[in-house]
Amino acid sequence: MRSKQFACAATPGSESYHRLARTSLFRWWIPPLAVLVFAVLLFFLWVGVVVVMTIFAILGGSGLAPDSVRVGEIAGLAFGLSAIALLIPVTLFVARVVQWRRAGSLFSVAGRMRWRWLARCVFGAAVPLTLGAGLFVFLGDTPAGAGAVGDNGGTEVLAAAAFVIVLLVPFQAAAEEMTMRGLVMQLVGSLGSPSGDSAFSRVLRSPWPAVLAGGTLFAALYAATHPGAPWNTVSLVVFGLGMAWLTWRTGGLEAAIGLHVVNSLVQLSLCALTGRLSEVGTGAVVGGGLLADTDTPVTLVLTVAQVGLYLLLVTGFARRRGVSRRSAAAQP
Repeated sequence: MRSKQFACAATPGSESYHRLARTSLFRWWIPPLAVLVFAVLLFFLWVGVVVVMTIFAILGGSGLAPDSVRVGEIAGLAFGLSAIALLIPVTLFVARVVQWRRAGSLFSVAGRMRWRWLARCVFGAAVPLTLGAGLFVFLGDTPAGAGAVGDNGGTEVLAAAAFVIVLLVPFQAAAEEMTMRGLVMQLVGSLGSPSGDSAFSRVLRSPWPAVLAGGTLFAALYAATHPGAPWNTVSLVVFGLGMAWLTWRTGGLEAAIGLHVVNSLVQLSLCALTGRLSEVGTGAVVGGGLLADTDTPVTLVLTVAQVGLYLLLVTGFARRRGVSRRSAAAQP
């Protein structure tokens, strides 16, 4: 009796990824309630993070810690990545408790993270990102003096930064994808009624509204806070739309997480090596894209090249491996 009381709705059968939140328990008020609960939880969690960061900053700035500026930069990076990683439990809570469905349906049509497929995507992401990083350096789209000797703080600082980056970036990248390409796409995709035959309902059931929402929301938030960075904003749109489409095409978040993880590892490592950790989160480095603080057309060109090549590689992998785009057929 107790297990039935806490049981959740079954994953819809033979549905694309963006429609997995349209379960038998779906009601019209669930999407707005999910957004409200998400916002409230995020507010209180981030208030806690800000309080901890403030306490740490006071202690670090008091002179009690050696090289407090460098310690503060690394601590700020760790807290920033951790704050974003908190989106993981928040999104899982919203899916399981508010939408009353299997939390695993947030990851893929298989109802879980497909780890082997994720590993292949990470491997595939290394190719365009390596080429992109080389072009990034070759084209000189970096701030003057960023690579000056001694700017990175030395071996100990680099080791500490590398530890934080390798440990937390996978959670940060997964959290952003679970929110933008996961929760957002499935919230929008749940709006179209399966029994409705109107043109409006057919449009909502199609993947394109979900892809547009999941692919542009982060860029819109970035543009609102950085109105003077149009090239970075357009680059984020390209990245977001590419990852949203790939999520629908491959039936899960693994492909988007793979590129996001490798991308963030590359860009944050470059920031550590060139002594630019203080710029993380200020607009010089933003989620998903390998962006320069100069906000030039080069940023857009590199993003288009990287995302385009990755789409070709991953769709080819998915075709050869027979990666499922739809959930399993409903059991009679």
